[in-house]
Amino acid sequence: MDELILIKQCQKGDKSAFQALISFYYPFVSKYLLKLTGDEYLSEDLTQETFLRLIRFIDHYDINGKASFSTYIMTIAKRLYIDHLRKNKQIFTDFTELEIDSGEDMEQAVIKSMEIDEAIKRLNSLPQDQAIAIKMKYLEQKTLEEIARQLDIQPKTIKSRIHNGIVKIRQTLIGGES
Repeated sequence: MDELILIKQCQKGDKSAFQALISFYYPFVSKYLLKLTGDEYLSEDLTQETFLRLIRFIDHYDINGKASFSTYIMTIAKRLYIDHLRKNKQIFTDFTELEIDSGEDMEQAVIKSMEIDEAIKRLNSLPQDQAIAIKMKYLEQKTLEEIARQLDIQPKTIKSRIHNGIVKIRQTLIGGES
């Protein structure tokens, strides 16, 4: 398969060229997203969306550019996954969702819920890269290595983003900034 010829044909709207390109890259994208998500159904949805985006925006790919086509398509897939994480936060939205221990009274549960809500507001105001790293670490309970692999970033960078984000949250909570 001559990839460059296929890409040029795709950019001209050739449906059979799209089919050949998709058939070739589908297993790679699907496996990559399955590794990222750990969820077969979600990875399938994101794979489909990746190829829909590819079809829509194939003309944006620069054949003479620095990035290989495989890098281009995997970047689309990774960004879709990050967008999914951002859109589908699994966080407490109501204090009634909190588990209350038998020794904990309702007032303490409400205070705890308000503190969580405030921390989440601060988290959502952080730069995207810091917020995603913190959410993956503390909400999804992932290790630094898992996060680094999923985002294709060094673990030291993830650790730095988490640290800097938490410092910012603490500063705004202690300082009372809004």
